[in-house]
Amino acid sequence: MFRRLLVGWVVLAIAIGLVAALLPGFHINGGALTLLWVAALYALVNVTLGSILALLTAPLILLTLGLFTLVINAAMFELIDWLSDSLTIDGFWWSLFAAFLVTVFTVILTFVLQRLRRPEDRTPQAA
Repeated sequence: MFRRLLVGWVVLAIAIGLVAALLPGFHINGGALTLLWVAALYALVNVTLGSILALLTAPLILLTLGLFTLVINAAMFELIDWLSDSLTIDGFWWSLFAAFLVTVFTVILTFVLQRLRRPEDRTPQAA
């Protein structure tokens, strides 16, 4: 379980790094440790405040077939921009683009990592 959490954290950091490299309005001020810091902060804020916002806006999420979660994730990025000097975002639209790309990159990276695992590691384990 700890290994999966650690891998997920690194995957999120890589996804955020890719977004910072691609989007001119999304800036990470630092190196690999800064990426890990921003990913940890994003995960923490998303698990706490993001979960509450998703619960409060559940009808809107259902009405938009889940697309409103991108707005919630963009708001989380804006909050992290406010909380940390390590992340600078030039506006809400850049946050929205970043939320979309982080989601796409995270899904792709997770899929690739699952395919690279040995077959005996792919079987689900009992908790």
